[in-house]
Amino acid sequence: MNLVVFNLAMDADHATLGHATAWTNALARRVDQVSVITMLVGRVAVEPNVTVYSLGKELGRSEPMRLLAYYRLVHRVLTERRIDACFAHMAPLFAALFAPVAKPRGIPTLLWFAHTSVTPTLRLAHALVDRCVTPTPGSFPLVSSKLAIVGHGIDTQVFRPPAERPPSYARTAVSVGRITPIKRIEEMLKALKILRRERELDLHLDLIGGPATNTDRGYEARLRRTAVELGVEELVAFRGPVRYDEVPDRYHAAGLALSLSGGAMDKAILEAMASGCVPISTNASFQALARQHGFDWLVPEPHAQGLAACILEALDRTGAGREAIVGRLRRIVMEEHSLNLLSDRIVAHLAELAASSRRRSRRAR
Repeated sequence: MNLVVFNLAMDADHATLGHATAWTNALARRVDQVSVITMLVGRVAVEPNVTVYSLGKELGRSEPMRLLAYYRLVHRVLTERRIDACFAHMAPLFAALFAPVAKPRGIPTLLWFAHTSVTPTLRLAHALVDRCVTPTPGSFPLVSSKLAIVGHGIDTQVFRPPAERPPSYARTAVSVGRITPIKRIEEMLKALKILRRERELDLHLDLIGGPATNTDRGYEARLRRTAVELGVEELVAFRGPVRYDEVPDRYHAAGLALSLSGGAMDKAILEAMASGCVPISTNASFQALARQHGFDWLVPEPHAQGLAACILEALDRTGAGREAIVGRLRRIVMEEHSLNLLSDRIVAHLAELAASSRRRSRRAR
């Protein structure tokens, strides 16, 4: 099976999109050829049967120029070899643009989408693609008869527990991802103050990630001021964004991982679980997972007081029994959200869609 893949970046070092390279390589190990058309390229590290084409955002090309490049590259890919199916990874616009070319040729499109926002582009893409996949029931914002739940794709060979733990491991928490108001990081800072004032416990917090918009930058500035006002500035480290291959080391520095974002399952929670961290999260999808597996105690009650209490309970429970707990958490990821499992499922969907398209084509003849 030959695939065309649309995604937003092919850069193995990208702080937030580096996993797209791992996903592409995992698909490539299961098919004959993968042709990737991406918005931008950085460091390309792909399997031998992967060819990468960029629309040139990294070169500063305008949107009209990228649109022209898109159709030029689509034509090139389709003339170089037979394409059996298309996988659009968080790229509803590319999927919609591909439809007028794909439909006459009988090339089915599978759209991966995991976000809570509904846009006109997503609605259009949903109407045009053959099937959609998403990691968890709460991660696709449209009611759809085309939808399949496939889990996240965490590379458990990359995200694994540390061989050694630093002395500060047990009293360090990490939060990985973009610094933005929906992450409710100010509650984490307030929880640090509560732990220090009421329990005489100094918990250090490493914030891995940076702002992406002016609103985010203003939020980060407020967080820095808040940390000073609360008297916990020496407990908080703003580490900024790091390369994708450096993220596992950041999890290895902390025994706890905090996530207060809502909406779809944050893959950082699952990365942390695979890496030996104990997650504490209010995320709705994580709450469902926690209830299913008996980890309700990792879901804090509202506000900073609830978060502080949950941190204390997690520290108490993960004393002597830590290895058993982190082992169970890692197994959940391996059995439900591993990259190998996800890749098998995606390829199975693509193969089914391609076979169905071939049958329709034969009947039409």
